[in-house]
Amino acid sequence: MARHPLLWVLVAGAAVRLLLWFYWRDLPLNIDDEQSYDQLARGLLNASAYVDEHGHPTSLRPPLYPFAVALIYSICGGSDLGAVRAIQAAISMLTIVATYRLGRIAFGSRVGLWGAASACFYPSLLGFNNLVLSETLFTFLLVATTLVCVEAMHRGSFSLLIAAGTLLGLAALTRSIMVLFAPLLAMIIVCSWRDGGLRRWLAGAVPVAAVALVIAPWSYRNSRLQETFVVIDVMGGRNAMMGNYEYTPLERSWATISLVQGERAWHTVLAHETPGYHQLTQGQRDKLALRHAVGYVLDHPLLTAKRDLVKFFNFWQLERSLLARAKEGFFGQVSGAGLLVASCTICGSYAAAILLGIFGLFLCRPVARSFHWLFVAQILFPCAIHTLVFAHERYHLPIMPFVLLYAAAACLNVRQIWQRRCSWSFWLAVVSCAVLVLAWLREMVFVDFANVVEIVGH
Repeated sequence: MARHPLLWVLVAGAAVRLLLWFYWRDLPLNIDDEQSYDQLARGLLNASAYVDEHGHPTSLRPPLYPFAVALIYSICGGSDLGAVRAIQAAISMLTIVATYRLGRIAFGSRVGLWGAASACFYPSLLGFNNLVLSETLFTFLLVATTLVCVEAMHRGSFSLLIAAGTLLGLAALTRSIMVLFAPLLAMIIVCSWRDGGLRRWLAGAVPVAAVALVIAPWSYRNSRLQETFVVIDVMGGRNAMMGNYEYTPLERSWATISLVQGERAWHTVLAHETPGYHQLTQGQRDKLALRHAVGYVLDHPLLTAKRDLVKFFNFWQLERSLLARAKEGFFGQVSGAGLLVASCTICGSYAAAILLGIFGLFLCRPVARSFHWLFVAQILFPCAIHTLVFAHERYHLPIMPFVLLYAAAACLNVRQIWQRRCSWSFWLAVVSCAVLVLAWLREMVFVDFANVVEIVGH
């Protein structure tokens, strides 16, 4: 009996993940966010509560990923980083299966297979499987939410809408910005639901209600702890301020927390203008930070527009997170030649994916318009949020499976795309690609020239 081609993709993908796991399994946690998640997980094991490094209850980060790490630790009897990395590799394989199914429904089996294969061997996704960060889990939840929602719209199933809302709630407990996606998802469902009248509006309300039920216990805990209403975490306000206040750098706004210290640090600025600041809870300080950011944006619209333009391209910049950490020695000794090969592989894969994805998005739409709206919303929503707050290329990684599906559609329809070369859609794609390439070149020459020279010089 003939084997499904996806099976061979999964077998090869498992082999690659196993090789990477053997290299990474015992490496220490050198990235600050990794150490923070590890500390929260160990706090859950030792104190059965979400506590900071001083043992105080905290709401700083969403809870699901630390809980998952703590669960793995408890099963393995200690802080077994190798086990966490192995489980994340397995979760990434589930993402590949979900990507295939999503592509098959929306575009056809060939696009589904090509898109899944591209996601299976996408270099940055493979690398992040071995970091104790929330990207792998969040990517799976994001793709799974979209798949179940597409199935629900395809079948007209309310039970699947409940499942989609539940998955979206879990995604929000992993990355809190997804709470804000629930109303947008409801609008897409209302506009595309096959039934009219009350059932159409009920269909839009069901996933929102499911999200609310999933996050309600955590919101209740946080709000009591912080003495103010907190939905998921207390990062939103401070992030908004770090990206939008008087000392935010124009370039690399995502690094404000490390670049801007002393009297110019966001919390010092708030402390100077707020009597009794140090007696406030984390949540109350976060609300003050958000208020400061909104006020600054309203008072400086032109500067904000300039910053947002830079942050937009920061979101879509070349993928350098793994390369930067490798250059710093976080993943062991890497030769200059190895770093150069890795740079070409990672950046080249991303450039090909995003440029082809742009052509696919404009010229190779899914079989149903509602699917296209949903995919585009999943791609543009995090981009819009991070453009307004602060952006980094790491934040676009979870939406790459959607980009890769559009890229696969473009690869498989090259002849049809060329036949439409006189259409406005084709030239809009050309212009978009040209603008993005110019933005990459600008950043390499005017922002990261020294790092580029150092890598090439090796």
